[in-house]
Amino acid sequence: METLQETARVITSKPAQRAAVNVVLLVSSAVTLFGLASLATALFFQNFVPDQFITTPVYLQYQSGVNPYGVAQLVYPSPKLQQDYDVSVTLSMPRSPPNTQRGNFMVSLHLVKDDEKGYKSDAGGRKAINSQKYLETQKVLFTARRPALMPYEDPILSVAKRVVFMAYYILFPQSQARSLTVQLAERVRFDKSALQPTAAFVEIEAGQDIQIYSTALTLTAQLRGLRWLMFHYRLLTYMAFTFLFWVCEVLFMILAWAVWTATTTPKGTKDKRDGFTDGEEDETNDEYDDDSERAVGSGATGRQTAIKREPEVKREDDDEPERAISDIPLAGAEADDEEDFDDDGNVISGTRSDSGIGTSFKEERSDSVRRRASRNMME
Repeated sequence: METLQETARVITSKPAQRAAVNVVLLVSSAVTLFGLASLATALFFQNFVPDQFITTPVYLQYQSGVNPYGVAQLVYPSPKLQQDYDVSVTLSMPRSPPNTQRGNFMVSLHLVKDDEKGYKSDAGGRKAINSQKYLETQKVLFTARRPALMPYEDPILSVAKRVVFMAYYILFPQSQARSLTVQLAERVRFDKSALQPTAAFVEIEAGQDIQIYSTALTLTAQLRGLRWLMFHYRLLTYMAFTFLFWVCEVLFMILAWAVWTATTTPKGTKDKRDGFTDGEEDETNDEYDDDSERAVGSGATGRQTAIKREPEVKREDDDEPERAISDIPLAGAEADDEEDFDDDGNVISGTRSDSGIGTSFKEERSDSVRRRASRNMME
């Protein structure tokens, strides 16, 4: 029973309650910081790790210039800074006589810092623009121009294949399309935000007779180092970065808690916790004595204060000999031996005389005065 009472007393004591509150605050803060670390890691992944493939459709504009062209916006997802990209254009084309008989043609690419005003107002299908005029009004960051050619196919083999797969071609006519990929740039890198492209201008320099189903612009990220590790091992790196961010947050929280505690703790509390020094005890006693004396002198209550300051007794030196009780003179007796003089003024030596016992001090004093007066007259 006593053990249970002692345990309950310890648990309900103020230090135990204070420790429990500190533990609850620490655990809740750690959990909150872990959630913030997870969110920070996710934002870091989103802003740092690039998409390996950025594919944007390019809608070619026909009958608005010498060659068909198109503008593709690179706003979202946008290419990352400090990252190498390979740029290519994919053309989906039918094996029609105009395309197979055309031979080689050129594909041009211009990465520009577009203000999104000229393209939306002029090339949005309402009004055609001139490619040269458009490029003059924009800030061109990168330019590439590469050749392209429809793959050659033997006429006899082409006829035989059509005969064999005639039913398939009838059911799926789009299967006759050919995909032509033109590599336009390798290892393109953008180091500053001012040099980060926002649009790509693609022009097919084959005249208006070329036949194209669709066009797409592809940016392929060449991952290396930390970005490669974070892209291919997302879960492992996510957990590692989350734990690292959480540890840093906890360390900074502990440091801030220590600084805040040191700056907000009163000095009196610290002195009580550490104990009083001798000087502080003396000052406390002096203040207590002064308060007692003022209470005694005030007389407001009409009572005599029970606490009185005892006067300090000066200790006698150790060298001074102690006096015995026999040496203390009795009342009415002389303290010291008096020396007697004869008629000639000489000192009479002798033992202590007891003749003075019972006589008064006045008589002895008057006799001594008479003797001294008579001696002066004789001289």
